[in-house]
Amino acid sequence: MKIRPCRYAALALWLLLPLVSRASTLVEVDGGVEAAVAAGRLRIEVVSDRIVHVSVTREGVAPVESLILKPGFTAAGRFTLVDTGNGTELDAGGLKVLVSPDGALSFLRPDGSIILKEGPREITASPEAGCGLAVRQGFVLQSDEGLYGLGEYQSGVINWRGREALLAQANTEAAAPMLLSSSGWGLLWDNDSLTRFTSRDRDFSFWSEAGDGADYYFIYGGSADGTISGYRALTGDAPMYPRWAYGYWQCKERYKTQQELIDVASEYRRRQLPIDVIVQDWQYWGNLGWNAMAFDPTTYPDPAATFNKLHDLNFHVMISVWPKFGGETAVFRDFDSRGFLYHNSRVPGQYVYDAFNPDARKLYWDYMNKAFFSIGMDSWWLDATEPEFNLVSNQQVFIDNMKAAGKNYLGPAALHLNAYALMTTGAVYEGQRATTDDKRVVILTRSAFAGMQRNAATLWSGDITAGWEVFRKQIPAGLNLCMSGLPYWTTDIGGFFVPYPGGSKNPAYRELYVRWFQFGSFCPVFRSHGAMTPREMWRFGGDDSWQYHALQQADRLRYRMLPYIYSMAWQVTSSGKTIMRALPMDFPDDVASRGVSDQYMFGPLIMASPVVTPMKNGWLNPTWLGLYKKDPAADCARLKVTRQVHLPPGVWYDFWTGERMNGGDITKTVGMAEIPLHVRAGAILPLGPDLQWADEKPADPIELRIFPGADGILSLYEDSGDGYAYERGERAIISIKWDDATRTMTIGGREGSFPGMLTKRTFNVVIVGEGNGVGVEPGKPAQTVTYDGSENQVKL
Repeated sequence: MKIRPCRYAALALWLLLPLVSRASTLVEVDGGVEAAVAAGRLRIEVVSDRIVHVSVTREGVAPVESLILKPGFTAAGRFTLVDTGNGTELDAGGLKVLVSPDGALSFLRPDGSIILKEGPREITASPEAGCGLAVRQGFVLQSDEGLYGLGEYQSGVINWRGREALLAQANTEAAAPMLLSSSGWGLLWDNDSLTRFTSRDRDFSFWSEAGDGADYYFIYGGSADGTISGYRALTGDAPMYPRWAYGYWQCKERYKTQQELIDVASEYRRRQLPIDVIVQDWQYWGNLGWNAMAFDPTTYPDPAATFNKLHDLNFHVMISVWPKFGGETAVFRDFDSRGFLYHNSRVPGQYVYDAFNPDARKLYWDYMNKAFFSIGMDSWWLDATEPEFNLVSNQQVFIDNMKAAGKNYLGPAALHLNAYALMTTGAVYEGQRATTDDKRVVILTRSAFAGMQRNAATLWSGDITAGWEVFRKQIPAGLNLCMSGLPYWTTDIGGFFVPYPGGSKNPAYRELYVRWFQFGSFCPVFRSHGAMTPREMWRFGGDDSWQYHALQQADRLRYRMLPYIYSMAWQVTSSGKTIMRALPMDFPDDVASRGVSDQYMFGPLIMASPVVTPMKNGWLNPTWLGLYKKDPAADCARLKVTRQVHLPPGVWYDFWTGERMNGGDITKTVGMAEIPLHVRAGAILPLGPDLQWADEKPADPIELRIFPGADGILSLYEDSGDGYAYERGERAIISIKWDDATRTMTIGGREGSFPGMLTKRTFNVVIVGEGNGVGVEPGKPAQTVTYDGSENQVKL
């Protein structure tokens, strides 16, 4: 057996034993090895101790630039090569790759056990002219594992094992070619073209229509978090949002005047309902032309004064901006004169800008900066980023439209079919970052692609229709998007289209809206939006109605959880973590969790189980404007609804009652104002004071709810709440530990600081039990701690 250490830099060629059949001699090159195989030239590059890059190319085929990888990405792995007798083993430290004599690859754990094997590979000429090669790469699974990710789809599927997915964009569907296994590995398929994922019982494959050959990254993180962290090491970290972005966003289609924006914001403040963001949807341009990058002066006579007034009300403002322009606009004429537009033969008169052109991206931001950012706009709603030439109601329309667009700056449109959202969100992120570091970038977009998290972009699930089945499907759609490595996702609370007569006055719709709002309060971004009916919280019932009370409670709980949410956000940015987590991410060995599509972990501590079915008593009917009983509001308020909940192994607490229980399947009964929530034993849950907006006052006092039954740890994160000084180290972390055996809590010394930091604060320590430390109201403290930044140990 021969063993030789290798480094990434400047290696001399080392010829190994000849490989038989379809593989030629394996040759050591900078960063990895190469060999001629039947399909072309195989290259294995070591990226890190747990990531390898595999590609198979053909001579004479032009290389395709990777848009998924972060700018400036370079591999830096080390490895050794071992001749095993039945192949050559490349050992990266935390991962091994076995190259068989015929050139097929097996990925191994450090102990030599097989994680995944390559299956058949087919490389042929692309059916699209000038688009290089089409490729199909198969893989053989080794265990009864679940497969997740691939983007966001409306199929209701959570586990892609034994399923198919077409990776193409559409309104409500988003492609992201990252696959995550419950066995702790992931596969990033580096191809932007039309792609199909197919899984059977023991295998799966990726097929792509265009490219320069097979190209993928195998990541062995050992866990879901470790694997997604590896994905972000390749494609870029997700930046922090400002603290206000984790509060509530109010939106509808649409606010039609500047006075309406101010009136709605003022009413929220009068009612003391927690909220941070109000959103201006489309058509504010009036008769100036589609997406004219200007306000209609008859309805928005002074936008700058409007934004100032909203800021005075402690609101932040988001505006809808599109990637296409009306032919009558000055923006169109400027872009067209520079050759920065698609002229689509299939959809004439619809002019989308070429976001693959760096000069076009810069010009796009320049217009946004001049029209909006320079007068106080805070955040961006980049609508229709598939992109939409006309309505992209399904994937085939999108495919046909993009191919009809012909070429973009990088070549044939089919070659980078799915990557438009990545490029246009990058235009805005890079543009704002170049303009100032004082305001963090916040982007909402209707389409997504792998790598988009580096652009501070949140995907929302598009223009969905209100209904219980559609609502239920949003949960696996969001979970799979997050398991694709993109951590920020949301939905139109209540659905965009509303087929319920009377809209927000319809009792059946009100029930659906309340349940959707409760779910939304446990999404990474908490946002209401839609057409056809008002969306403000008071539209769904009078001040004394059960609906209004339920919405208030969900909103209030979201704001009390901000210390927890903001600390999770830091983990997303600093450690590659994920806020909205399908159960296999935290319970990979629990077979029953692998197919659960309507429950998830909100961070590491709380399991949310939204109610996704209506009351079964026959009272509510979506086509009936009223109820079948007198005084229904009072009756509804007293109703209890049941749903089945799967508790993974371990000890859990009911958030609303404090009841302690062991893992297993239970029937949970909740009131109309409650979403079923369970908290893991050992959790230290930080809850802040009641707020009307995120930065109304410092998070003091903080209630630390201790859920006994296991040891626990919490990293409480704080910074100034906006700007990028945190990237320069202006931030603070307090580590808090719970020792269950000794019932001792240790509050560690504060690490770091930032201007305006609260130097002295109060922690109210609450031991959760039945009837104490439950629900939204503060619990009775077992002890109150005054903290000055020094370590403090508390015996409870």
